[in-house]
Amino acid sequence: YLECPDCGKHIPVFGESKIDEIAKELGIDVLGKMPIMTKSASLADKGAFDLSENKYIEDATNKLIKLESE
Repeated sequence: YLECPDCGKHIPVFGESKIDEIAKELGIDVLGKMPIMTKSASLADKGAFDLSENKYIEDATNKLIKLESE
């Protein structure tokens, strides 16, 4: 999805996500959902994704760390 830069509304450019249904069928947790972000994509193309200040990646990483410690 994209996030509208003006209002923050989610715009499902590829249709509605089915990830929650798929995860439920597989018995796994969804680590997170991340919008298409041109800044993050540009940094990844340059091999510098780790410099991205991306709350979605940070949240997913924290969930993964929590799951690993259980």
